[in-house]
Amino acid sequence: MKTILITGGSGMVSRRLTDLLIEKGYKVIWLSRERFVKAQIPRYRWDYRKGEIDKEALEQADVIIHLAGSNLGEGSWTRLKKQKIVESRVQTARLLLETLKGMDKKPEAFISASAIGFYGLETWERIFLEEDNPGQNDFLSRTCRKWEAEAFRFQDELGVRTAVMRTAFVISKESEAFTRMMLPTRFGLGAPLGSGRQYLSWIHIDDLCRLYVRAVEESSMQGVYNAVAPEFTTNAEFMRRLAREMKRPFFLPPIPAFLLRLFVGQAADMILYGSRISSQKVIDAGYEFVYPTAKEAINAALQAMRLKQKSY
Repeated sequence: MKTILITGGSGMVSRRLTDLLIEKGYKVIWLSRERFVKAQIPRYRWDYRKGEIDKEALEQADVIIHLAGSNLGEGSWTRLKKQKIVESRVQTARLLLETLKGMDKKPEAFISASAIGFYGLETWERIFLEEDNPGQNDFLSRTCRKWEAEAFRFQDELGVRTAVMRTAFVISKESEAFTRMMLPTRFGLGAPLGSGRQYLSWIHIDDLCRLYVRAVEESSMQGVYNAVAPEFTTNAEFMRRLAREMKRPFFLPPIPAFLLRLFVGQAADMILYGSRISSQKVIDAGYEFVYPTAKEAINAALQAMRLKQKSY
């Protein structure tokens, strides 16, 4: 039984991924702010700001999945917020690498999150592939480049197989961003955001986590992969589909970009821009999507929400 070490263990993706890995017979441990090894999921302490980490976790790890990172959609992108966004991704990976360099044990694989923001916060008609260069030199694109460069140091300096998942908008019953999209729609106030013509790349959380499991199990998975669903959809199409599946009207004009920026600042650009991102590489790697269309993914999330509400 292999042991999988997950950073950012308390996050939405980490929790679902932990469940899937345990179902498949893996042992899962987390790096966390506090040590609690007798918890259902054993937790080992680290603090990247102080350069502290519990080596016992690394000694056990057969595979490391690096999901740590400050929430991109939480609050405005102030100077301090931007600093935290970068450091919580880059410095955490660096701490893992530098600690492993001084140990005899090396993991079989290092699998890291990234984001499709790598390609730039712009709207293009082209379809982006993994080998394409960043589209623009904006903050999120620069962050993703630093994030990925730190991940591939595991391959270059330790000879560890490394895979990076450039992740799209995640559809899940636990997603705060998806819930915020639903709120106005629930009251019949659903509308396109900005022009609505920008593309919204997305993936259901189960498909994302199954991709991580596949990266754990398939030694051929190495390099960068776009973790996006195969269906291309614009923001307006997605919001219209959401309203339809929620059985709510959809007739209001688009919400102006300046209003979104007024509320969330520069972070609004993640919503206001977007291009088509290809999923062909993960399909060619043998992955079959459980939720290949927005209709299926939205319905699955809504159904999971209803079941959760009934359980209370």
